[in-house]
Formats: sequence, structure tokens, C-alpha cells
Amino acid sequence: MTDTVKHPDGGNQLQIGEHFYDPVSNELLDPSGNTVRLRPQSGQVLAVLARQSGTVITKSELFAAVWPNTSVTDDSLTQCISEIRKSLGDSDRKLLRTIPKQGYLLDSRSVVLSSTTQKTLPHHISADLIEWEATRQRTVMIICRPAGGPDETSLYDAVQSVVRLHRPAGAKAIDGNSATLTFATPIEALRCSRALNRSAGALGIGVLRTAFDTLERSRIAALSKLLRVSNDGREYATVEVRDQLHFSLECEFEDLGDQHQLAEVDGIRLYRVHRYGSTYYPAARTNLDDVLPTVAVLPFTTRNRCAHDPVLANVLVDDIISALSQSTDLNVISRLSTFAIRTENMTLELCKKTFNAEFLMSGACDDDGVRVIVTLELTDVSSGKILWSERILKPLESWINNLSIIDEIVMSIRKAISLNEVRKSRLQPITSLKNSTLLLSAVALMHRLSKSDFQAARVMLDELMERTPDHPLVLSWVARWYVLQVQQGWTETPENDGQSALQYTSRALEIDPECALGLISEGAVLVNLFRDLELAQDRYNTALEVNPNDANGRLLRGTLYAFQGQGDLAVSDTELAMHLAPLDPHRFMFLALSAGASLAADNLPRTVELAEASLRLNRSHASTLRIKAVAQLRLGRESDARKTTRELLRVQPNLTVDGWLKRSPSSSYQVGLRFAETLKDLGIPET
Repeated sequence: MTDTVKHPDGGNQLQIGEHFYDPVSNELLDPSGNTVRLRPQSGQVLAVLARQSGTVITKSELFAAVWPNTSVTDDSLTQCISEIRKSLGDSDRKLLRTIPKQGYLLDSRSVVLSSTTQKTLPHHISADLIEWEATRQRTVMIICRPAGGPDETSLYDAVQSVVRLHRPAGAKAIDGNSATLTFATPIEALRCSRALNRSAGALGIGVLRTAFDTLERSRIAALSKLLRVSNDGREYATVEVRDQLHFSLECEFEDLGDQHQLAEVDGIRLYRVHRYGSTYYPAARTNLDDVLPTVAVLPFTTRNRCAHDPVLANVLVDDIISALSQSTDLNVISRLSTFAIRTENMTLELCKKTFNAEFLMSGACDDDGVRVIVTLELTDVSSGKILWSERILKPLESWINNLSIIDEIVMSIRKAISLNEVRKSRLQPITSLKNSTLLLSAVALMHRLSKSDFQAARVMLDELMERTPDHPLVLSWVARWYVLQVQQGWTETPENDGQSALQYTSRALEIDPECALGLISEGAVLVNLFRDLELAQDRYNTALEVNPNDANGRLLRGTLYAFQGQGDLAVSDTELAMHLAPLDPHRFMFLALSAGASLAADNLPRTVELAEASLRLNRSHASTLRIKAVAQLRLGRESDARKTTRELLRVQPNLTVDGWLKRSPSSSYQVGLRFAETLKDLGIPET
């Protein structure tokens, strides 16, 4: 099967020297067909020049097209022109010429319609090549034409010109209005989905799903049906893809909840995909080691002679090691050890032998004369697989004393390690897994919204307790498991679970009285299951004396203050917790508990702001909906409060005021009694 690569208006790709430019997707391809990355502004400048190749385009025309209603200097345009030339290999400036006192010209002799050298679709884009059984460990994207869309050509044929640029591993037509594409990674599928919606919005929605096992036809058919009727031109992801890309810093996810209308496939949870940075989240204002994996951070290499690079590289490594060392779930090799070796001679095998490390962090510093370019890689030492990589470009001053960059890097490292260990646990028998894999996998799975994952986490913890029966961290996590089971409503014997949790924390603290996780876990048990807030506060205070930067300890102590009505103290702790964990995998909980703290402090606008941000990440969290509804009513926004209450009762249909008072640790305090009165005013049944 072959198709010439044409975009909807009948035009072809443009050839620029040895490169190709696609006007539809605004993508530049190298001679091998790989995408050449350009900054958005540089891509827009190239698009303007390509549309009028052979014609001089003035600076004012480029400014008007790329930076409308924005005041920028000539330097901005000069940087874009320089980047385009570098990408094209146009060092002699023959392809993109500067016309003195006039503007720029993309040489028409070098930019010609590719009708004589039209590309054909590779054979691997054949509709009958990929069978359903071949999707194991791949990402599947479903594309659908919205209901009522044009059907004179098949959807599969209509998207070929865009699909070819993204090189999927396979493709399959479902019917004339829907098809599937398979990719090696979720991010590749997401980029293709965005290109499809940019070039042909009438195609509807792309949905991504990571296939850990054989993909069933019924699941594809059910999702296709949902997408076709949605018809809003958005991308959607299932929970598996969201877990892999949540911290890619390339996209953000809005929780849409379980799609109950899909009766054919039980329990599909969907997320709407947004570009990273396009949505708003409130910023914060303010020992036994055998179960922990070890990370070695090597000194970064430098790739030019700029004097600041070696200094900056060393500072970055120091900051990353310092931030990683505050993690309770990792062992980090000291700087004095890693800086003692020569990185150019370091192999994976030597790293494993020297540091006995499971993971290796490496990097390089470069610059383009304007910005410092830092390239980062995290590698699984045993397999040699790169788990995460990032290329960050910022001016020098943006790198200095910028803790937010370090936070993002560290959270990406931790997330990549956690996902890697979960992946191992799914592919190997539990008895063959390392202790560190079992612990990280259990912690990750027990915090997901799936009951089956939660139960799988307990199996892993039980196996780990058999291997290390007296490890305080393991015992503390088992106690936390019981607390979460009660909070999720997955037990019929909460009192028994509370006693079990206390038994495990007591054992942990007998072994290590300064185990911060054990102290915090016991505090959570005492607050949520026994309402002993005084003793719980003692546990939290002790934990924070051991580790003042423990984000969970800060968050839970702040929540305790909120239960007691000490609003100012509650806000101080919870805001600091958000600052300490800006990219925590359970960010929605940080936002939700911070909203409760702001409510206790009577800062109602901040309460609504935080609650709405939390609900964007988990819209079915009943506690957050209660807090939001109460704050809205107290603000006088009765219509909004009633709407939120209806959503609350859909999520928690059996909610009553008396039932809430029986369960809430704040019911003995004025703040809790006032909250209950507001629930009555919202129309929540008393009994």
C-alpha cells in the first residue's frame, strides 16, 4: 500500500536542501525522516518563510506573524533565524539568506515542491500488518471520526500524511470511521495525536492506552464508541498512560472519573490531556537499607570551553544529590564518592561494581551562546535501559539558585524509578523480585485508585515482611496500608484495622524510635481511626524533629491543626508541605488537605482555589467536594454550592451529617460542629 504525502489543500511537502518541511504539521524532518526539534517561535518563523519561499519577508512581517501584539527586540528574531540555520546545516547561509536592509529569503532554488521525489508510506504502516496480539507492551492510540462527520474517504486514508511523520510501529483500520495506531511509548502517541488534531480537527479525539497484556477487541470497540460521540477535538488518556506521563513535564492531566456508560468494559478511568503549563495550579506561599534502591549521581560532563560550565555543572550535581538525599525511599551515594571517579571511564558494569547502585544519573552541560543546555539521563544499571531523559534549555541566570528546577528533576527521577519497579513487578514472579522493587512497587500501587492494585500492594508487603520481618520502613508501610484501606471504605472492620495498624507502628518504633515514617504512620492511625489528636500531635512533632523537611509529616500535622480549628498553624504547615513536594504523585491530596487548612483559617477564596485544583486531578474525592461546597456557600455563591453538592452526593450517595460527625476527627471541636451545620444548610440529610 502506498500513498503520496499530500496535505488537504493538495500541496506537497517542501524540500529544503536535504531536509523536508511539512506545512500541515509544521514539522521539519532530517534526511532520515526524523523530526528536527525547533522552539515554537522558530517553527513559526520557518512556517512563514516556507509559505512564501523565494520571496523576501521583512522583519516587520515576521514580527507581526509570530509575535502579534507583543513588543520584542530584534534579538528574538535573530535567535530564531540562527536556530533554523543550525537545524538545516546552513552554515554558509545559502538556504536561508539575509537580504541587507530588507529581510530574509528562503531560497526558492533549494525549496521545491517534492512532487518529483514524493515519499511513500513505509510498509510498516500497512493496515493488515499488526495483529491485536502484537500490541503487548506498546501504546495504542484510537482515532475516530466524530458522529456525523464526512465519510467520503476512510478515516485511515485521510490521516496517512500526518501519521507517516510519526512512524508508528503499526496501524489498523477498525472501520471507515475509526482506526488504531501502535507506538513504542505513550509520548510518541500523544505527539501524533496532537498533530492529527492540529491538521484535521474534524477527526475528533485521540485516546491512548498502554497495553500491558493482549488488547481485547471489545475494549477498543467500546472506547471508539465513546470517542465518536464526544466530538470535542481533545486528547484523552487512560490511567495507565497518565501514570507513565504524569511527570513528563510535557503534558498535564484532568481527571474525568470512571466512564460508567461503558458497560462493555468495566472500570475505564479517563483523563483529558492538556499541554504542560496550560492549566493553572496554585503555587505554595511559602536503618536498615536493604529495601531501598541506590542511586549514584555522576559529575556532569561539559561540552565547550565556557568558564561557567564546570562550576554550574558541579553546583547542579550538588543540588540534585542534596535534594535526592532527603527522599525516604532512596539511598544516594555521597558526592565525595561519585566525584572521586573519572566519568569518561565509567561504564555501567563498573558503576554497579563500584557503587553497588541500581540506578545511575548522568548529565552534560553545553551552551548555544545564549542559553545553558543541560542534558540528563537516568539509567537502570542492570538492564542498561534509559528510564528517563530530559534536555533543559535556560539562560544562565535561570539556573542559579533555582530550586524549582531541581525539584522537577528530582521528582522526575523518583517517578521514573517507581514506574520501573512497578513494571518489573508485573513481569516477574514476586519471589524473584529484589526487596527494593517490592517496596517501591507496593508503595506506588497502594496509592492508586484501583482496589485490585491496592490488594496487589499488600501481597508485595507480605512477601517483604517474610524476608525482612523487623524492618521499620516495611512495618510502617503496612500500617499505612491499613489506614488507607479504612479511608477508602474498603473494609467492614475499621476498628480491627486500626488495632492492626497500631501493632505494626509499635513494632517499627521499638526497632527504630526515630523512624519518621513510623511516627507519621502512627500519627495518622491515631487521628483517623482513634481520634486521639493529642498523642498524634506528639508523633508528628517527633517525626518533624527528626526530619523537618518531611512533606507528608507537615501535611498531616497541618491537617490535625485544621481539625482543631487552629487555622493559622494549619495553613503554615500545609503550604510548606506543598512547597516541599511540588510534583508529588499524590498532589491532589496535598491540595485537598491544604484547602481544608484554609477553610479552618476562614480564607474562603483560597479554599475554593485549592479545592478546584485538587478536583482537576481527582474529581471523585468526596472530602474535597465537601470542603468546596461549604466554602462556596459561606462565600454567598449558593448556586455554585448547590451544584457542587449534587456532584458530592453522586460520589457519596449515603452521606449524612450524623455519619460525617461520627467519622470526622474534628467533630469534638467548634470548627467541626460549624462544618456540620453548613452541611445541613447545603441540604445534606441529617441521618
